[in-house]
Amino acid sequence: MSQMLSSPPLGWNSFDSFGGYLYEEAVFAQLEAFAEKLAPAGYEYFVVDIGWYGEYNLKEGTYYPDPKYYKHAMDIHLDEYGRMLPSKCYFPNGFAKLVDRTHELGLKFGVHVMRGIPRKAVENNLPILGSEAKAADIANKDSTCPWCHYNYGIDMSKEGAQAYYDSLVALLASWGVDFIKADDITAYADEVEAMATAIERSGRPIVLSLSHGGESDKTLLPSYRRSDMLRITKDIWDDVESIDRSFVAWEFWADATEPGFWPDLDMIPFGELQTMSPEPTEEERPQEQVAALCGKGWKRSCLLSLVEKQTFMTQRAMSATPLMPGGDNVTLPPEDVALLTNRKMLECNQNGVCAKPVFLWGDAQVWKVASREERGKGWLGVFNRNPGRQKEHIQLSPERLGLSSATRLFDIWKDTDLGILENSPILEIPPVGVFFIEYSLA
Repeated sequence: MSQMLSSPPLGWNSFDSFGGYLYEEAVFAQLEAFAEKLAPAGYEYFVVDIGWYGEYNLKEGTYYPDPKYYKHAMDIHLDEYGRMLPSKCYFPNGFAKLVDRTHELGLKFGVHVMRGIPRKAVENNLPILGSEAKAADIANKDSTCPWCHYNYGIDMSKEGAQAYYDSLVALLASWGVDFIKADDITAYADEVEAMATAIERSGRPIVLSLSHGGESDKTLLPSYRRSDMLRITKDIWDDVESIDRSFVAWEFWADATEPGFWPDLDMIPFGELQTMSPEPTEEERPQEQVAALCGKGWKRSCLLSLVEKQTFMTQRAMSATPLMPGGDNVTLPPEDVALLTNRKMLECNQNGVCAKPVFLWGDAQVWKVASREERGKGWLGVFNRNPGRQKEHIQLSPERLGLSSATRLFDIWKDTDLGILENSPILEIPPVGVFFIEYSLA
């Protein structure tokens, strides 16, 4: 059941920086840095992504996965009822102290799960808690994830199917989990419903985030609306193609946003990325599966320029998407922290209303959203969508925007007053750039 969050969730997810390879020492460091740098601005969900239950083959003396094996673990840690447990190689002490510390800091703890039931549970035909059925009775072996081998889908018509989801969520709830990211699920409405029902039955308020992007279907909105977040894009990374993809998804799903249900443009790839995937040397390459690791590319700092980052964050603010940075919190640069915690950017995002395009001028595109609380106030995003990556010029007009000529304009990223709309300057927008403007009645 949706928790009816009145504004988009704010948090952090480990995938962009650690892929499937987050480990105990690192997770505590990430948590403390998250509490220091982002939590004061309202970020609260600390989410451990895929791999926390994986038993990996590691390079000797390191926590790096051995690339001679697949990017996902060849074994996962389960209890006697086929439910995932923290892996012995990455989380030998379990999650209890981590969850306790998260809550002690006033934050909320989240985990990733794959749709369905682990293949290992099916192979061993483990019992299902709360049912006479066993794992093999409910598995749909024809329903598998194309990019991760951990699970089979569940045939929800089978006795014991709902009981498995109920037991899984009950276990997570007993640990104090506040957020579940359910992956490879958006194409399967019956399993979305099963997960939502299990959360209702758990008795604990838990945010439900649905993934994988690229498969979401508007005809399934009645089922999706039982969640809090819905991925609407493929994985987003630190490249201009991801910015372009976000525009398309944002416009297509703009009319689906409502308080309690937040279409999700995926994580924010700022800071250090792929920290557990160092690029192999020339000597190592012949022996290694160089494209096999979890995530995209090798260890690096975010490749987006400051201008591109401003465009990226303006999209996230004006689309009312959940804000979930994914880079390394410990090394997150001050300039990235400033973008992520900008007070006016967060006010726009937490306004919880999705902006829509209002007009084009050449290749400049203007999006607009009004404040739901303050009459005459709102935000404009003036984007350069030029496919040739050339500068664009535009002068805003009261008539095109449907605003009073006396409306005052404020440039959020430059922290500069632009005067009143009637006398607004000609805006020169750099390639893939933006003017992020707060407007208000003078």
